[in-house]
Amino acid sequence: MRIHDDFHITYAVILEDCHSFCVWLDEKKHKWCSSKFTNLDPTVLDQIIGTLNHNQEQQYTVS
Repeated sequence: MRIHDDFHITYAVILEDCHSFCVWLDEKKHKWCSSKFTNLDPTVLDQIIGTLNHNQEQQYTVS
């Protein structure tokens, strides 16, 4: 779920049977970041960010 944020492209991530957390794209660093309390296997987090990144790219290519 995208969250309105004046500084970053931010998403709330809610996983079944897990806590929720936020990820955001730091456009200055060109890097995805996550909440400091995100407690996921790094490969799972990479999959989530990969999906968001793919959706972001599609949004910019659709006119």
